Amino acid sequence: MEEITLYTTPTCPWCGKLKDYLEQRGVDYQEIDVSEDTHAANEMVEVSGQRSVPVLVKGERYVIGYDPDSLERMLQ
Repeated sequence: MEEITLYTTPTCPWCGKLKDYLEQRGVDYQEIDVSEDTHAANEMVEVSGQRSVPVLVKGERYVIGYDPDSLERMLQ
C-alpha cells in the first residue's frame, strides 16, 4: 500500500476534520506540521502548487483541502 502523508498546521480547522475522516476510516497516515518544518512546507508546495493546508498525498496523487468525494476516490 502506498504511504499517505498529510500536511497540516495546528490552527487549521479543516486539518482536524480531515484527520477525523481518516481515523474514522482506519486509514494510516503520516502527519507533517508544516508550521514547524520549512523543508516539509516547501515539499508540500512542490507537490501541490499550494501553500494552503490540509494537503493529503498518496503516491503521485494529492487532495487539497477537505473534499470527501475526492478523498474517497483517492483512498480506494
